[in-house]
This record gives sequence, C-alpha cells and structure tokens, in this order.
Amino acid sequence: MLRATLTVAVMILLSATVVPARAANWVAVWGASAQGPYPVGNATAQPELSFAFPNLETGANGQTFRLIVRPDMWGKEARIRLSNALGTQPVTFDGAYVGLQTSGAALLPGNNRPVTFGGKTAVTVLPGRSATSDPIPLSFVHNPDDPLLVGRKLAVSFHVAGSSGPMTWHAKGLQTSYISPPGSGSVSTGQAEMAFPFSTTSWYIPTPKKSAFGGLGIGLKSGFSPPHERRDSYP
Repeated sequence: MLRATLTVAVMILLSATVVPARAANWVAVWGASAQGPYPVGNATAQPELSFAFPNLETGANGQTFRLIVRPDMWGKEARIRLSNALGTQPVTFDGAYVGLQTSGAALLPGNNRPVTFGGKTAVTVLPGRSATSDPIPLSFVHNPDDPLLVGRKLAVSFHVAGSSGPMTWHAKGLQTSYISPPGSGSVSTGQAEMAFPFSTTSWYIPTPKKSAFGGLGIGLKSGFSPPHERRDSYP
C-alpha cells in the first residue's frame, strides 16, 4: 500500500531516481505534527532543559539543533521544511545541514550536506509560515533500496540566528535529538558530538521530509506510547 507522511513542521523530503523526461514527485517520508509553543505539550523522558532554554520568551538563542529522524523511505535527494507555525515573531535560520547519523549527535564523516533556500544559506520565516529547502543531494544513497540503509537515521542540523521567541515543537518525539548551548552560534558543520551537550526527546521547528516514489498516502508521526528510541510511532 502506498503511503507517505502528513507533515506539519520541521519536515524532510527525499527523491529517488526519476524516469527521464518526468518531473520528480516529492513524497513526504517523515514529519512531526506542530505543537506548542514550547513547553506546552506532554513530553516523555525529557531531560532537564532549563540550561538549554533558560528563558521561555526568548526561546532558542543563537544555538544549533541536531534533530535525529528516521525516514520511511530513502531517495537520492532530500528537502526539508522549517516551520514557524506557532511562533510569534520572525525566525532566521542558517547553517542548515543534512547528514547520516552514526550514534548520538555524531555523523558519518564526509557526508554532511549544506542546505539552501532559494539558493541562499539563510532564510527568515514569518509567524504562521514555513520554508522549504532546495533539493539536497545525498551522495551516500547509491540505491534507495540498499538494505544497508534500513534502520539508518538522518541528522538534520540548523542554527537559530538570534532569538526564536516561543518555539513550535513536537513534544512526544521519543527520539533523542541534540542542542548546542545558548549563544554557541552555528556548529552544524561539526561531525562530532561535543558541540551538542544538551539532549531532548522532542523535535523543534518540526520538519517533514519527502521522496519521489510516485505514490502518496497519509500517515501522522507521533511517539504515541512506545518505548524510547523504538520505531513504533503511530501509525
């Protein structure tokens, strides 16, 4: 049965090999519903985040997020969508990258790919709006059906320039992601995990992901009640 993901926040999109003379059909393969603003919601197994976000009105402040996501399908290109759906002020994102996770916040060396928006490395998203990136080549995906990709996860990194204000998030992610300290600046290019001392079981600025596979169905990602880090999100 053909299916993809209904995405409403930080979103990832993937593209597989496309038949010549046909346009790519982008299909959402990962997404998280928008909630908030942070900390409104019901997070599970959440670490203490008062040091990562000391002021709720300020929100994220000059720091980098590295969100860990597991796509339903793989493709040779990806796109991400950054959301300010429930924000109250414009938010500027830069230093966005997509790479293959090894463990924790660490990345497989040599595969962290820069993300652009309309050819630019920074984008400002108004309250209630979102921004979708340009296609991102994933050089490590030689064959979308490669069994070695089964169970692998992507690390989506982005820097919030200045203050975000109240943040759109998805509370019950049940997947560990990582955050750099306030004022640490853009550390998205780093492949090691030392720059991300804070962990979270939620997703922020939720981002959906799409892939060109020719079919579209519907699903909604939420860590309903499975054990932490298990891939049993509804549905």
